[in-house]
Amino acid sequence: MATTSPFGFPYPDLPSHTVLGYGVYGSEGDATSNRKLHHIKHQQVSSTAQIDNRPIEEMPYQSGEFVAIKSELNEMWPAIWRVDGKTLLQKYEPFENDGKVLYRNISTYAAWNPENKKLYTQVPVKVRSQSHLETIVELVRSELQGDECNFIEKRMLETQMYQENFEVYIQTLISHALDPNFLTEIFQEQDEYFLSNVKTVDEVTESMRQRVSCSNARSLDAAVDVWPGLSVAAGGSGACRACTRPAVARLLLYGQPYNPATLEPVQPNARLAYEKEFLLCTTCCGRVQLYSRISHQKYLMYAECSKRVAEKRMQNPSKDTTDILNELLADEVWLSQLFRDVRHSWAEAESWERKMRQVMTRQMI
Repeated sequence: MATTSPFGFPYPDLPSHTVLGYGVYGSEGDATSNRKLHHIKHQQVSSTAQIDNRPIEEMPYQSGEFVAIKSELNEMWPAIWRVDGKTLLQKYEPFENDGKVLYRNISTYAAWNPENKKLYTQVPVKVRSQSHLETIVELVRSELQGDECNFIEKRMLETQMYQENFEVYIQTLISHALDPNFLTEIFQEQDEYFLSNVKTVDEVTESMRQRVSCSNARSLDAAVDVWPGLSVAAGGSGACRACTRPAVARLLLYGQPYNPATLEPVQPNARLAYEKEFLLCTTCCGRVQLYSRISHQKYLMYAECSKRVAEKRMQNPSKDTTDILNELLADEVWLSQLFRDVRHSWAEAESWERKMRQVMTRQMI
């Protein structure tokens, strides 16, 4: 029976001939890769299968080089294949080791011929260890992420339009750091200048939070929404709370729950008061960290403003609050970096949603 991913689409059943290794992503990756190989008319072959004798000059890559299916490169950790002689590809699958994703060879092979060369692209790897029976390599992701980087930079340029709104947003949070009643007062007085700009930034942030939310992990996301602090430790025995794949990390939530509008401390919902610890796989852990950063964006920006206000007061305890506000608003380098950080998180959310749509599209093929 097919299982369901945390993003609402089914994982396909594993073909009967799939050879499972020890990788964290073995089940999903093998199923996806083998189905694609079927569609592109690859055939799984054994070491005793009939091999044709094509001249080596016809092959696009040399024996020992690594390749991946182009359409899979946007996946978090795509399957990779080592060119094994003239007519075979040997599969390498990902596994977790000390917080890093590495690849090792497994006993799954695919046919390799010149007709398939347009479907593959060479991928860079670093050999981490090698023995007679096993080779472990690391996929050099930085050289594969050009498309994602271009997408993120493009989206960041498009959200530059919110700069004026963001400056008033930060002015509001600095003012709240100087006077803890500030946000409550502007809501009571319905101060349009501050509220309209805060609302604009909050609405964009909320739309990005929704893009990273997970329909099959609502209880997890609800807990993350409550607790602003998050730490991750490697290890953990059991299944991922979000998708049931093998867990590789332990997520711990902490901090003071707060009202998202006024930032005033609140008591947590009784049901969520003890929901602070979760086991997660690598993919879901990455999603949750991004989700937390976006969900608590206002709180994190306020914490940064409070830190800067405290520094100013430490330097000069008698300095007037208006002077502190004006000095911080005049720090263009600081403001620009804050705005860039926020826009980068927004763009990461859109990039995540884009990846999930691509995965869903491939699942339906």
